[in-house]
Amino acid sequence: MAHDNTVYESGNDARHLLRQTLRNARTSMSANDVEKHSLAIAQRAYPLVSDARQLAGYFALGCEVNVAPLIDQCQANDQLTYAPVVKEGNTMSFVPFNGNTQIAINRYGIKEPIAEESNYLLPDQLDAVLMPLVGFDSQCNRMGMGGGYYDRSFSHRRASTGKPLLVGVAFDLQEVESVHADWWDVPLDYIVTETRIIQRVFAPT
Repeated sequence: MAHDNTVYESGNDARHLLRQTLRNARTSMSANDVEKHSLAIAQRAYPLVSDARQLAGYFALGCEVNVAPLIDQCQANDQLTYAPVVKEGNTMSFVPFNGNTQIAINRYGIKEPIAEESNYLLPDQLDAVLMPLVGFDSQCNRMGMGGGYYDRSFSHRRASTGKPLLVGVAFDLQEVESVHADWWDVPLDYIVTETRIIQRVFAPT
């Protein structure tokens, strides 16, 4: 069931309030529920990304969906896996990693793999991306943490199909009637929760 957000209106203040409400709801989940639902999401999402030769995931922070089981499955399938690093200009590049890769903690407290920059990929070089989110709606609009890193990095996917496939992962309780998407927000191709898969429907051109 969608979270009740009828008190919110579009605008920066409304988005801030909605983001905080959704973060609080996610934080209220027990560690057992986070683990259980993350495993269900991994099983549901794997068929969507199983053909991706170069797949980006992320290192979960706090009560975000833990995609480690899904990444492990992809690595066992000989897929190349990557994680984002924040670059100058507040965009992201993607660094290869596996079980032997050295990990650092960035200024936001988020884990990042360490590798030679010659091995980094740009966003449009990836085949698929698993993306964390704070909230989502039935139109596959995503609300992130507010920094805009993913929106800037995948702006070329804002109004068109193409690479990479964008797959958001979230818990059911993160759904709202509307995230009040703005012009710069990049919709996702799919959102996967512990109970279902939502697919973006493109408007006819």
